[in-house]
Amino acid sequence: MIIRKAGDTLLKTVMTIIASFWLMLVPAVVSGNTVQAQQGAAAVQSDSKADDTQTAATVQSENKTADTQAEETQTAEAEKKYPVTEPVAGRNDVVAFIDAGNGFRVNIPAELELYPLGVNPVAVLRGENKEKGLRLAIDVSAVDSKGPLMPFQVEAFREDFLRLVKNSVKDSANGKKILSSGEVELAGQKAVHVVSTNLTTDGKRRLLRDEYVFVTQNRMFVVMYIMDEKRYPEYQERIPEWMESVEISQVWKKINVEGTSLATEVPASCISLKDPSEVSMTMEVYGNESIMVGLVSYPAGQFTFMPPALGNLQQTEKAAVLEGLKQKLAADTKGTAAGYKGEFVTVSGHSCVKATYEVSGSNNESYTFVKDGRVYELGFVFKPEQEKAIRPVITHVLENLKI
Repeated sequence: MIIRKAGDTLLKTVMTIIASFWLMLVPAVVSGNTVQAQQGAAAVQSDSKADDTQTAATVQSENKTADTQAEETQTAEAEKKYPVTEPVAGRNDVVAFIDAGNGFRVNIPAELELYPLGVNPVAVLRGENKEKGLRLAIDVSAVDSKGPLMPFQVEAFREDFLRLVKNSVKDSANGKKILSSGEVELAGQKAVHVVSTNLTTDGKRRLLRDEYVFVTQNRMFVVMYIMDEKRYPEYQERIPEWMESVEISQVWKKINVEGTSLATEVPASCISLKDPSEVSMTMEVYGNESIMVGLVSYPAGQFTFMPPALGNLQQTEKAAVLEGLKQKLAADTKGTAAGYKGEFVTVSGHSCVKATYEVSGSNNESYTFVKDGRVYELGFVFKPEQEKAIRPVITHVLENLKI
């Protein structure tokens, strides 16, 4: 039912509108992405002039800082504890590193001593095998301050990143070489994979970096292994095998209709699509390229056919509610809604009406509640071909609905 009042043109063609919205911003956003890619490339491909002694000192310094942070934040409610690892069934050579807050998981070698970094907005893990000189760094950061990227922008980000990595050789002051670079796919996740070397300060040895960069609509994950170049044959085949275990899961953000208790969680990649000109009701609308989610609070007077509550109704009363909702939908959409089907269901312990219908080629699914003199709606809009992919999102939104 959210289609009716959230701006008719916007909601009847939601996917096209979202794409158009982002297309208007492409020059600025892609430019912003290039800056972000430059920063990312600088961070993960920086021309290190440190030799092993300097690197060990850095690790020790990080460790001391982490110890201090751990002591200071032990009792903090929002404390993040790193590293978070768990055993991998049937494996003794690896453990699984888990960053639940960012939806990231990957197997890492059990031979590493891991250094917790406490509350840190970017660097989430450091590890080292001092005997072999093998080091690991895992970082997470936001990819764009303007908001989530669209899928084509994620592709552009990876292309920019690769281009900047290749160009970084020209400005290198320590004999940097790119041994290989390109896009790979690991466990269904696309990544930029770069293997590079650079001379230590004394010019006697080469340090090798084998790194993977994953970009989603709102996050960038970097996994980097660093070692003496002579050590690489020992790990060259093992690192890709570890990386095949990577899992990047959905991250959620809370949305709330101001002045009400109506709230839920939507994918973090969703942007606000609220029509600022809409003043007749309280609402929030969020969407990405796959789905739109809306929360609306109406005065009960707009639904004169609705009883004070939807629980324990007689069949005749239920039929009257379903017919009333059907007629209101037809009036609000000027008869463009097709295939309407309504039924009484229970969501989050509340009786409600679930309605499904189609408008302008998009599937619509709404849930209507009555409580304390208000009518609340939770609505979804998505393309039919996205049904399977977005069903888990709908389930999560429903499970986290607060009324």
